[in-house]
Amino acid sequence: MKQKELDQQMNLWAFGPAITVLAIFIGSGVFFQKELGAFLNSLLYGMADYFGWYINLLSLSCIFIVLAFVIYKYGDVKIGGEDAKPDFKTFNWLAMTISGSIGTGILFWAMGEPIFHYAMPPTGAGVEPFSRKAAIFAVSQAMWNWSFIQYSVYAMCAVAFALVTYNRKQCLSFGSLIECVFRRPIPWLTTAVHGLVICCLCGAVANSMGVGLLQVGAGIEKLFGIPQSKMIWLIIAVGIGVVFTISCVAGIGNGLKRLSTIKICIFSSVLVFVVVFGDTIFMSKLSTEAVGNMIDTWGTKTTTLNAMVPEDKWSADWIIQYWASFFVYAPVIGMFLSRLAKGRTVRQFVLVSVVVPSIFCMMWIGIFGSMTLSLQTKGVLNIWEAVNTYGMQTAIFQILSTMPLGSLLIAAFIVSTCISFCCLADPMAAVLSTLSVRRLQIDDEAPKKIKILMGIIITTVSYLLVASGGVNSIKGVFVLIGLPISFLMILCFFAAFKLCSECLTMENHGVVDDSDADCDCAPPTATVCTPECYQATRD
Repeated sequence: MKQKELDQQMNLWAFGPAITVLAIFIGSGVFFQKELGAFLNSLLYGMADYFGWYINLLSLSCIFIVLAFVIYKYGDVKIGGEDAKPDFKTFNWLAMTISGSIGTGILFWAMGEPIFHYAMPPTGAGVEPFSRKAAIFAVSQAMWNWSFIQYSVYAMCAVAFALVTYNRKQCLSFGSLIECVFRRPIPWLTTAVHGLVICCLCGAVANSMGVGLLQVGAGIEKLFGIPQSKMIWLIIAVGIGVVFTISCVAGIGNGLKRLSTIKICIFSSVLVFVVVFGDTIFMSKLSTEAVGNMIDTWGTKTTTLNAMVPEDKWSADWIIQYWASFFVYAPVIGMFLSRLAKGRTVRQFVLVSVVVPSIFCMMWIGIFGSMTLSLQTKGVLNIWEAVNTYGMQTAIFQILSTMPLGSLLIAAFIVSTCISFCCLADPMAAVLSTLSVRRLQIDDEAPKKIKILMGIIITTVSYLLVASGGVNSIKGVFVLIGLPISFLMILCFFAAFKLCSECLTMENHGVVDDSDADCDCAPPTATVCTPECYQATRD
């Protein structure tokens, strides 16, 4: 067997325990649904009370960390070296950045979240429910929740992985970052980290797909009158699973690039349609005021807690859970985004990775959130009652049916949901495959059979969550798993600072040739020497 084939064998010490823990968790959800749901619900509020301050402050600090890389000289470092050329055209880069980091959540909550904030704002917001101020707060808070915080987190993790692979010529793994930070490989820690991430990410992606299954099922029921059932969910799950698995197997340059282009075209068409045929004046005014409110109070929107009002659970239900879920996704989305970074400076890469998807999300939520509140305030449709009666996944399609050509819009929305999840699941399955295999370089693709296995696992878990009625069960654990992942995220941030500092002091932005890496003072298992050793070799 060739050495490359040996290196690309399954890492069973990381993969096995992760899948076992996940199976036990899902089994608990199937057989002890009420007990597990009650436990996770109490866990969510307990963890939010004790650690919510830490999660909020860490989220706030991410904004300042990004600004440091944009303003300071760190941004001058070129990923891949002076002569590196981008692998993707600008449009494809932008499309994959938006598609790979935006899942089904924004489709589900762009209409749903503002109506919740409008009807049940936090005590700290100082606004009356169902008031004009509550409407402005609702749209602006939803805009902020889905924009700069999460993409700042993703971008900084991506910078660390891009530099350690393209510039320092190490493998695309957390082991490379650990070796970078601690100056030596720590195999047991690398295996433990990979296992933790595989377990957490499989559950997180399956949860996203589970919400998507409910949403698509509700759309099919609205459009064709076919009642939602376990069989319908199974058919939808198999269809989506086959598409994103084929795309993942095709590789980032083929499958995801095409899906991303299709997704952006559909999203843009739906957005333009709603702007043209919806209540344009109302949407424009409310969106504009919401942007201003977001700029005025972005700090408060990030750090709101329930000090002196312990009965208020808003922060736990919304921002703390959001920030924690972004922590869970951050390292692995960072691994994916790092593959788009070659040939760009750190400043260019960070700005695009943060600003472009953030603006897109703000526009999307501004339009759809304002449309929801327009229907509510003008008495066209009592959306708040519909949400409480039928659930958010059904209320969305009631909202869309009020538009001209409503059936066509619902069909486009269903397709958008399917493609949106595929664009998230594709890179996530690829990253999970990479974590499950030993020593892949950044330009390598994981073996196809492992990608197919990951696709099957994600599809199966998501269906079991929906079929057992346990889609919400995993949400309560986001804060719990977000805490340990947050330390891994901090490791990525530290590695990004460290690597940028070192690359600034080295020739060709720190890119190391194989001949430079084979020096005597490099650790036996390292693939690159230290900057001091590199400079000594040059001298």
